Amino acid sequence: MKVITRPVLTLGLLAHVCCFSGCGYKFVDGRGVFGPDVNNIEIRMFENLSREVGFQAFLSDALVEEFMRRGDLKPAFGADTAVADLVMNGVVKEVKVSPSSFSSVSLALEDTIEVTIDVYVKRSVDSRTIWSHRLLQLDEQFLASADPNVYESNKEQAMRRISAEFAGRIHDELFERF
Repeated sequence: MKVITRPVLTLGLLAHVCCFSGCGYKFVDGRGVFGPDVNNIEIRMFENLSREVGFQAFLSDALVEEFMRRGDLKPAFGADTAVADLVMNGVVKEVKVSPSSFSSVSLALEDTIEVTIDVYVKRSVDSRTIWSHRLLQLDEQFLASADPNVYESNKEQAMRRISAEFAGRIHDELFERF
């Protein structure tokens, strides 16, 4: 039986580290995927074609928060929108609420809200579309209630959760494209 000495083991470990450190793997800086001249994005209020008043505001707030949190592209506000490098807009196509589970006496226990949107990102310089996703759809369940105030509160919370999920997905897909 051959015994491996400490210097030989150390040398072997060092050789492995050197070989694998040169593999070319590196982290990608998200800020550079659109080019060095693109630093910010204007997030416009989506057009709402649904019957659910106010969903577009939840979505807009969630998108701004997501882009601010991630920091890859800075959201442009107010006077900054005139110099925004990219512009995001879209359409809330449909917001549909339907019962999804029932009690033994046929009362709705849970409802599902299903939202469909179209989203577009264009360069502000030439209005060229650089990314779009049509008919992006998400759904969320929420507790139904006989009390209209509780029901509306639960539905609003579900719409906020869907908006946050849309924002994360849109941000991820926008950067995956490149």
